[in-house]
Amino acid sequence: MIHQGVIEKFVVRVNPAAFGYKVAIILVKTSNGINKDDVIERVKQLGDIAYHVHHMGRTCVAALIIEKPLDDLFVQSLNHRLEPATVVSITTLERRVESINLSETDLRIIKCLLFSGARTEISDISREVAISEKTTTRRLTRMKEANILDFSIQCSPSVMIGYIQFAIPIITTKFHRRSVLERMYSEFQANILYSPSVIDSEDRLTFALFSENVFTIDSVLDKVSSFEGVKSADVYILTKWQYHDDWIMKIISNRISQRQPFLYRSIKINNTIY
Repeated sequence: MIHQGVIEKFVVRVNPAAFGYKVAIILVKTSNGINKDDVIERVKQLGDIAYHVHHMGRTCVAALIIEKPLDDLFVQSLNHRLEPATVVSITTLERRVESINLSETDLRIIKCLLFSGARTEISDISREVAISEKTTTRRLTRMKEANILDFSIQCSPSVMIGYIQFAIPIITTKFHRRSVLERMYSEFQANILYSPSVIDSEDRLTFALFSENVFTIDSVLDKVSSFEGVKSADVYILTKWQYHDDWIMKIISNRISQRQPFLYRSIKINNTIY
């Protein structure tokens, strides 16, 4: 799928909660006079976004990075800024992370992965960060187990000729989250493109899948809705899904420079100094 252009890139998804932030999932319905790209650009004026999604039809989603809960004043400002588009819903997500302190080495590992890509070899990371491969593996494993980061892909729906990409956001009871997750893998493993992210909260699972026709999509939604512990599920046909790294790169660079204001070491990747 790489050679055909279906997989655009391999991505590292970092949990904003590990750095004291939350994510506001903003679902917007466009109108005449404003398109989906316009909506995303206007949301970016309010802050950084972790990803954005275009759906078939008039809706799109922006995952806005926030530091504190959104108040009424912010929501009013958002509605005004996006006019004539309409904000359908705003859902704040915060996935808990294990109580571990991220060291400068951890930050440099994440930074290296963001620059070089999620498929970077352990040996390359260890060389750039100047630690052993064993230490690199141990720290990566710890961060994944603590819900600080995970790995995924970014696909191009327009290149998957003959298939339809669709997202299913699922709201579960917290008690049933794991069983619903396992059931999704058991039932639809061969069709899953994106697994739930570390960004998803404890009662939410968002999967992206592909299918040959809308009738199969409809039956998948019916089956998911019948799973024990599922409070609600919906489906959106995807035309675009794009991740953004600039927000976390700024945070990590600031954290590193604050820890070593006079001894800041840059990372050299592909002959470029960062």
